[in-house]
Amino acid sequence: MSFLFHHKTRRVMKFVWGILAVIIALGMVFFFAPGVINLLVA
Repeated sequence: MSFLFHHKTRRVMKFVWGILAVIIALGMVFFFAPGVINLLVA
């Protein structure tokens, strides 16, 4: 498990977690507010 503490690996993990957080946040917005999609499309 020592590779998790490698500097480059930690940077990549932070990047991946950031992308996941953005995807989850956008998914929640579109799931709980379906009208947002209509505003974007129209």
